[in-house]
Amino acid sequence: MRTRTAAAALAALGALAIFAPPAAAAPAAGDNEVRIYSPNGVILVDCGPSGPGLPTHPHQKEVCSEISDAKGDIKSIPPLPGQGCTDVWDPVLIGVTGRMDGKEILFSEFQPNSGCAAISHGHVFLY
Repeated sequence: MRTRTAAAALAALGALAIFAPPAAAAPAAGDNEVRIYSPNGVILVDCGPSGPGLPTHPHQKEVCSEISDAKGDIKSIPPLPGQGCTDVWDPVLIGVTGRMDGKEILFSEFQPNSGCAAISHGHVFLY
């Protein structure tokens, strides 16, 4: 009995998928969305057209603007002005992956320590 019920449910779902009207054109999943990797963990930032919803990054608007203005070139985003970086050598790896304005982003680099990493590219790693 269970097998027939499960088969009927799967058939109904298949029929629904075939006869359902096409969805309205929408941005591809992951457009204007980046994952930021730092010693503080991984954070997802959604800069999509419908708005970010609940912020996942304390400086989400700045991050979206900086990455968009840089056309996805994280390396070109300058360090935060007026911020210092200590001489402590405790290397950390930082990175960004995702898409912004139709461009694929794949960035990683080492920074001398987590404090330097936080301010290295605008607000991107400041969380």
